[in-house]
Amino acid sequence: MAYKIHEFSKMTGLTPYTLRFYEKEGLITVKRDLNNIRIYDDRNKEWIDFFMHLKKTGMTIEDLKQYLIWWHEGEATNQNRLDLLKKQKQIALEEMKQIQEGIDMLDYKIGVYTERVKNSPIKK
Repeated sequence: MAYKIHEFSKMTGLTPYTLRFYEKEGLITVKRDLNNIRIYDDRNKEWIDFFMHLKKTGMTIEDLKQYLIWWHEGEATNQNRLDLLKKQKQIALEEMKQIQEGIDMLDYKIGVYTERVKNSPIKK
């Protein structure tokens, strides 16, 4: 299927501005029609879906660009891509650990204040 930028924007949840930015940064290659209108396709959608999952892990634009370069270079770069994905997984796991530590502290404080409110002579 072929999609113009506003249709593709609705499909991906990304603004047209963001899609044009990603194109300018070389993160997505978009075909153009005879009137120079951007035409997106299902392959663009697959890449954007994958790309957005990598972004959710905190992967930088630079690393995304490098991944894409290696992808275009083909099979010879499989080890490079594997190493990059493993590195990003470790970064994401460390961030999850820190978030969990924060959640644990919130749970502790919620418990403290729940007990204080329950045992307080001051009632609402």
